[in-house]
Amino acid sequence: MILTRYLVVASLLTGISLVAQAKENSMKTRTFKVERIEVDAKKSFEEMVAAFEKKIPAADFPAFNKLIASHAAAGEIEAKVQSMVGDLGFVILGKIDQGPLVSLLGKPKKMTTYLIGNPVLANRMFEQHPGVGLYAPLRASIYEDYKGKSHFTYDRPSTVLEQFNNSEIRAVARMLDEKMASLADYLTQ
Repeated sequence: MILTRYLVVASLLTGISLVAQAKENSMKTRTFKVERIEVDAKKSFEEMVAAFEKKIPAADFPAFNKLIASHAAAGEIEAKVQSMVGDLGFVILGKIDQGPLVSLLGKPKKMTTYLIGNPVLANRMFEQHPGVGLYAPLRASIYEDYKGKSHFTYDRPSTVLEQFNNSEIRAVARMLDEKMASLADYLTQ
Protein backbone atom coordinates (compact mmCIF):
# COMPACT_ATOMS: atom_id res chain seq x y z
CA MET A 1 0.00 0.00 0.00
CA ILE A 2 2.80 2.42 0.91
CA LEU A 3 4.73 1.43 -2.23
CA THR A 4 1.65 2.09 -4.39
CA ARG A 5 1.18 5.54 -2.85
CA TYR A 6 4.89 6.26 -3.40
CA LEU A 7 4.62 5.25 -7.06
CA VAL A 8 1.55 7.44 -7.58
CA VAL A 9 3.19 10.46 -5.90
CA ALA A 10 6.46 9.89 -7.77
CA SER A 11 4.53 9.55 -11.00
CA LEU A 12 2.68 12.81 -10.40
CA LEU A 13 5.88 14.65 -9.51
CA THR A 14 7.95 13.37 -12.41
CA GLY A 15 5.24 13.04 -15.04
CA ILE A 16 6.49 9.52 -15.73
CA SER A 17 4.45 6.42 -15.11
CA LEU A 18 6.70 4.32 -12.87
CA VAL A 19 4.11 1.55 -12.84
CA ALA A 20 4.32 1.33 -16.63
CA GLN A 21 8.12 1.32 -16.40
CA ALA A 22 8.06 -1.44 -13.77
CA LYS A 23 5.77 -3.55 -15.93
CA GLU A 24 7.90 -2.92 -19.00
CA ASN A 25 11.09 -3.91 -17.17
CA SER A 26 9.63 -7.11 -15.72
CA MET A 27 7.81 -8.42 -18.80
CA LYS A 28 9.77 -10.22 -21.48
CA THR A 29 8.44 -11.35 -24.82
CA ARG A 30 9.81 -14.35 -26.70
CA THR A 31 9.04 -14.93 -30.36
CA PHE A 32 9.77 -18.33 -31.80
CA LYS A 33 8.68 -20.58 -34.63
CA VAL A 34 6.58 -23.64 -33.82
CA GLU A 35 5.78 -26.53 -36.13
CA ARG A 36 2.29 -27.93 -35.65
CA ILE A 37 1.96 -31.51 -36.83
CA GLU A 38 -1.45 -32.60 -38.08
CA VAL A 39 -2.07 -36.15 -39.21
CA ASP A 40 -5.22 -37.33 -40.97
CA ALA A 41 -6.60 -40.64 -39.76
CA LYS A 42 -8.70 -43.39 -41.27
CA LYS A 43 -10.17 -44.21 -37.87
CA SER A 44 -13.23 -42.51 -36.46
CA PHE A 45 -12.92 -39.94 -33.70
CA GLU A 46 -14.10 -42.50 -31.14
CA GLU A 47 -11.61 -45.12 -32.41
CA MET A 48 -8.80 -42.56 -32.23
CA VAL A 49 -9.67 -41.62 -28.63
CA ALA A 50 -9.85 -45.30 -27.64
CA ALA A 51 -6.50 -46.06 -29.33
CA PHE A 52 -4.88 -43.02 -27.70
CA GLU A 53 -6.07 -44.00 -24.24
CA LYS A 54 -4.99 -47.60 -24.80
CA LYS A 55 -1.50 -46.52 -25.84
CA ILE A 56 -1.06 -43.92 -23.08
CA PRO A 57 -2.48 -44.87 -19.67
CA ALA A 58 -3.89 -42.37 -17.21
CA ALA A 59 -1.60 -41.21 -14.43
CA ASP A 60 -2.29 -42.52 -10.93
CA PHE A 61 -2.71 -39.23 -9.08
CA PRO A 62 -3.34 -40.81 -5.67
CA ALA A 63 0.05 -42.53 -6.05
CA PHE A 64 1.67 -39.17 -6.90
CA ASN A 65 0.06 -37.66 -3.80
CA LYS A 66 1.44 -40.49 -1.64
CA LEU A 67 4.92 -39.87 -3.04
CA ILE A 68 4.62 -36.18 -2.21
CA ALA A 69 3.24 -36.80 1.29
CA SER A 70 6.00 -39.29 2.11
CA HIS A 71 8.78 -37.08 0.67
CA ALA A 72 9.77 -40.04 -1.50
CA ALA A 73 13.33 -40.47 -2.71
CA ALA A 74 14.17 -40.02 -6.38
CA GLY A 75 14.48 -43.77 -6.98
CA GLU A 76 11.03 -44.42 -5.54
CA ILE A 77 9.51 -41.68 -7.71
CA GLU A 78 11.24 -43.00 -10.81
CA ALA A 79 10.05 -46.55 -10.13
CA LYS A 80 6.45 -45.46 -9.53
CA VAL A 81 6.34 -43.34 -12.68
CA GLN A 82 7.92 -46.18 -14.68
CA SER A 83 5.19 -48.54 -13.44
CA MET A 84 2.50 -46.15 -14.76
CA VAL A 85 3.75 -45.25 -18.23
CA GLY A 86 2.88 -46.97 -21.47
CA ASP A 87 5.45 -48.20 -23.96
CA LEU A 88 6.09 -44.64 -25.19
CA GLY A 89 7.00 -43.58 -21.66
CA PHE A 90 3.99 -41.27 -21.27
CA VAL A 91 0.96 -41.03 -19.00
CA ILE A 92 -2.16 -38.94 -19.48
CA LEU A 93 -1.95 -36.10 -16.97
CA GLY A 94 -5.12 -34.37 -18.14
CA LYS A 95 -8.00 -34.77 -20.56
CA ILE A 96 -10.27 -31.97 -21.72
CA ASP A 97 -13.29 -33.14 -23.70
CA GLN A 98 -14.20 -29.83 -25.28
CA GLY A 99 -16.79 -31.00 -27.81
CA PRO A 100 -19.94 -31.61 -25.75
CA LEU A 101 -20.17 -28.13 -24.23
CA VAL A 102 -19.11 -26.05 -27.23
CA SER A 103 -21.41 -28.09 -29.50
CA LEU A 104 -24.30 -26.48 -27.63
CA LEU A 105 -23.08 -23.09 -28.90
CA GLY A 106 -23.10 -23.94 -32.61
CA LYS A 107 -22.09 -26.80 -34.87
CA PRO A 108 -21.65 -30.28 -33.34
CA LYS A 109 -17.99 -30.84 -32.51
CA LYS A 110 -15.87 -33.80 -31.52
CA MET A 111 -12.61 -32.62 -29.99
CA THR A 112 -10.49 -33.76 -27.08
CA THR A 113 -7.22 -32.30 -25.85
CA TYR A 114 -4.78 -34.28 -23.72
CA LEU A 115 -1.90 -33.29 -21.48
CA ILE A 116 0.66 -36.08 -21.69
CA GLY A 117 4.13 -36.59 -20.36
CA ASN A 118 6.45 -38.22 -17.93
CA PRO A 119 7.33 -36.30 -14.73
CA VAL A 120 10.79 -37.86 -14.51
CA LEU A 121 11.65 -37.01 -18.11
CA ALA A 122 10.15 -33.52 -17.76
CA ASN A 123 12.25 -32.91 -14.66
CA ARG A 124 15.41 -33.28 -16.74
CA MET A 125 14.27 -30.11 -18.50
CA PHE A 126 12.88 -28.39 -15.39
CA GLU A 127 16.31 -28.75 -13.76
CA GLN A 128 17.69 -26.64 -16.62
CA HIS A 129 14.89 -24.05 -16.75
CA PRO A 130 11.64 -24.11 -14.73
CA GLY A 131 9.93 -22.09 -17.50
CA VAL A 132 9.73 -25.32 -19.50
CA GLY A 133 6.74 -26.11 -17.27
CA LEU A 134 4.61 -24.03 -19.63
CA TYR A 135 5.22 -26.68 -22.32
CA ALA A 136 5.56 -29.87 -20.27
CA PRO A 137 3.33 -31.78 -20.15
CA LEU A 138 2.82 -31.82 -23.90
CA ARG A 139 -0.52 -31.03 -25.48
CA ALA A 140 -2.06 -33.29 -28.09
CA SER A 141 -5.47 -33.08 -29.67
CA ILE A 142 -7.82 -35.42 -31.48
CA TYR A 143 -10.68 -33.87 -33.38
CA GLU A 144 -13.15 -34.52 -36.15
CA ASP A 145 -13.45 -31.92 -38.90
CA TYR A 146 -16.79 -30.86 -40.37
CA LYS A 147 -16.48 -33.44 -43.14
CA GLY A 148 -16.28 -36.28 -40.59
CA LYS A 149 -12.51 -36.87 -40.93
CA SER A 150 -10.48 -37.45 -37.76
CA HIS A 151 -7.15 -35.77 -37.07
CA PHE A 152 -4.34 -36.01 -34.52
CA THR A 153 -2.41 -32.80 -33.92
CA TYR A 154 0.39 -31.53 -31.68
CA ASP A 155 3.21 -29.01 -31.65
CA ARG A 156 6.59 -30.55 -32.42
CA PRO A 157 8.32 -30.47 -28.99
CA SER A 158 11.75 -29.49 -30.32
CA THR A 159 10.36 -26.38 -32.01
CA VAL A 160 8.53 -25.26 -28.87
CA LEU A 161 11.48 -25.94 -26.57
CA GLU A 162 14.25 -24.52 -28.78
CA GLN A 163 13.59 -21.09 -27.27
CA PHE A 164 15.40 -22.22 -24.09
CA ASN A 165 18.67 -22.68 -26.02
CA ASN A 166 19.91 -25.47 -23.76
CA SER A 167 21.60 -28.72 -24.84
CA GLU A 168 19.89 -30.93 -22.21
CA ILE A 169 16.46 -29.52 -23.08
CA ARG A 170 17.24 -30.06 -26.78
CA ALA A 171 18.19 -33.68 -26.13
CA VAL A 172 14.94 -34.39 -24.29
CA ALA A 173 12.97 -32.47 -26.94
CA ARG A 174 14.41 -34.63 -29.74
CA MET A 175 13.42 -37.72 -27.77
CA LEU A 176 9.91 -36.28 -27.36
CA ASP A 177 9.76 -35.60 -31.12
CA GLU A 178 10.41 -39.28 -31.77
CA LYS A 179 7.85 -40.43 -29.22
CA MET A 180 5.17 -38.13 -30.61
CA ALA A 181 5.90 -39.24 -34.19
CA SER A 182 5.55 -42.87 -33.04
CA LEU A 183 2.25 -42.01 -31.37
CA ALA A 184 1.00 -40.32 -34.56
CA ASP A 185 1.98 -43.39 -36.62
CA TYR A 186 0.20 -45.70 -34.17
CA LEU A 187 -2.99 -43.64 -34.13
CA THR A 188 -3.23 -43.28 -37.89
CA GLN A 189 -2.46 -46.87 -38.96
